Amino acid sequence: MPRKPRHCPPGEIVHVCNRAAQRSQMFFHEFDYQQVIQVLSEALKKYPVDLFAYCLMPNHWHLLLRAKKPMAISKMLHWFSSKQAVRWRKINQTIGYGAVYQNRFRSHLVVGGPAFLIVARYIERNPVSANLCKSALAWKWSSASPENHIPIGSWPVPKPKAWQKYLEQKIDDETLRQITMAKSLSEPFGTDPSQKPTEIRFAA
Repeated sequence: MPRKPRHCPPGEIVHVCNRAAQRSQMFFHEFDYQQVIQVLSEALKKYPVDLFAYCLMPNHWHLLLRAKKPMAISKMLHWFSSKQAVRWRKINQTIGYGAVYQNRFRSHLVVGGPAFLIVARYIERNPVSANLCKSALAWKWSSASPENHIPIGSWPVPKPKAWQKYLEQKIDDETLRQITMAKSLSEPFGTDPSQKPTEIRFAA
């Protein structure tokens, strides 16, 4: 029976993520992360997809994307994941040991300007939430880092001037729960496309 295609229509914002098989650690050294950055950069040049935010974690990654053509995200991620997995197996001398990723990528739509800002913030705060660093800007392998080397597309909503300050604020439990549910069920996060981005509220 053919697998159900991921819902990543062109022009829509999509949050995608994937995790290593058995939740095992995939990236240990700076070289490991650099290889992923290189493959992701190649994939973005090869396929008509905009990248707005990303974060590479020790055993998974998050991307915030928008396709310019039908099936572009699925094709890009298939190429990226396959190429990265092959390189990872060669580097670690584990060719033939099975799948590198636990499954196909997870995805859900991000609807509206406020939802976009919330998910972008969630992605860039991932290493802080996992206690890998104290500041999102300190994690080298995300779009929040001053050392970012991947071209980031122009955001579909204005980036708040105090974005760095927002990144340092903890995300409330209810918002985290809603994002987790959206990822698990592949359901949209955010329900009102007409809501203005400035209506989003961050903790004082």
